[in-house]
Amino acid sequence: MKKRIHYDPKLTARARELRNNSTLSEVLLWQELKGDKMLGYDFHRQKPIDNFIVDFFCYDLMLAIEIDGRSHDGKEKYDSFREQKLESLGIRFLRFDDLDVKQKMGWVLGEIQAWIKSNSSDTPLAPPSRGEVKPVKAEGNSINIDIAEKPENAKTKSSVSFSSSAFPPSKGGQGGVERNTQSNTHLIKSIATQLGFSFCGISKAEFLSEEAPKLEEWLKRGYQGKMSYLENHFDKRLDPRLLVPGAKSVVSLVYNYYPEKDLGSEMNPSFDKATEGNLKIAKYAYGEDYHHVVKEKLKEFIHIIETEIGEVNGRAFVDSAPVHERAWAAKSGVGWIGKNSLLLNRQMGSFFFLAELILDLDLEPDGPTKDYCGTCTACMDACPTDAIPQPNVVDGSKCISYFTIELKEEIPTEVKGKFENWIFGCDICQDVCPWNRFSKPHNEKKFEPHPDLEKMTTADWQEITEEVFEKLFKKSAVKRTKLAGLKRNIQFVLK
Repeated sequence: MKKRIHYDPKLTARARELRNNSTLSEVLLWQELKGDKMLGYDFHRQKPIDNFIVDFFCYDLMLAIEIDGRSHDGKEKYDSFREQKLESLGIRFLRFDDLDVKQKMGWVLGEIQAWIKSNSSDTPLAPPSRGEVKPVKAEGNSINIDIAEKPENAKTKSSVSFSSSAFPPSKGGQGGVERNTQSNTHLIKSIATQLGFSFCGISKAEFLSEEAPKLEEWLKRGYQGKMSYLENHFDKRLDPRLLVPGAKSVVSLVYNYYPEKDLGSEMNPSFDKATEGNLKIAKYAYGEDYHHVVKEKLKEFIHIIETEIGEVNGRAFVDSAPVHERAWAAKSGVGWIGKNSLLLNRQMGSFFFLAELILDLDLEPDGPTKDYCGTCTACMDACPTDAIPQPNVVDGSKCISYFTIELKEEIPTEVKGKFENWIFGCDICQDVCPWNRFSKPHNEKKFEPHPDLEKMTTADWQEITEEVFEKLFKKSAVKRTKLAGLKRNIQFVLK
């Protein structure tokens, strides 16, 4: 059964403009549908379709709606399988036939609008089209880059600056910032996309009142282990205004590091069946140290901000200093805190780095998203050292990453035989997370491992020399353990 659809070019343009905010675009289209102006819209191909077979994925509501499911050429088994698959992902599945669509549409619209009413924020629309970015002669900037607990890098200057026709300068130019909240927000998100960040979320810089008692309790339980630096600067971890006087906004950024190849997989040619697999290092450490890679991105970010807006007071952080990065990322809607305490994102899982800009710039906050972990406890069940005692809480003193990286003394004998071949870090709670099925390989060449790393066998690891260590991990985070620490971990796993 087919019926022509009312095609409104303005509606199509509006949908494209809103392509980065599926909820808003879909509500708009549902309203058209309700008014008999449109029967369906194909979001993937960005054009109207001319029959009742259409899927509406309202991602923020986790709702899949199929109109006239019987039209799949009678493939009832296919429909049943599809329904089960969606429901296994926590997506509610609804199917309408062409006779009762109008009767049920009111209920569907009501549910969507109810969700919007309780969860909406003034989220900016998609950024304008981006132009080419060209380097220009640099001048020192006033924003600091922090990549360590110590403030020694507090006033880093860069020799690279950028200007772009995609970002028209604000009125007033350098030294005379016009605090145009909406345009500045658009600019920040456009820069983030241009520099390769997967997501950018914005929060109001304020005291994290909900996190304060949680952090205090976590420290009281001794979950920080020997990581005494986590006990320092308690107030600063909870209030960004103590880090940047006059701060108004926290910009949370996501940078993908998911590798194309899992070096610990059975697909790896060096897989050692005798030891039930390869000795493994965490995926984030395959290539160059992310602190330095992302730091360079933030330098570029800063120069574009100052070139396009003017002088801005702020600081940039890469997993460093007393910044509660996961809390800020969750507050900005980039994702939610999973039961393994990591930030999860529905579109890319959790294999990504977080970075922040704390600025004295007025920006439009995005607001948090929902927790989509549901009843899943895969990460808690899979942890071999029982380091996740309750949802959203990790006992750092029991984590394999803590033992193999942070702990400088001998590893306790009570965890002997529980490391499952991990010699630097651990990805177990991420590997088992259902949301990481959506992870896609990164595009950062600096995160690619040294070619010889993939070829390392158990015997190679046992015989590793200083020369080999330096070659494999020249700029890697693995150098934090030094060769002596890595050898300690290898011996603990194998003996």
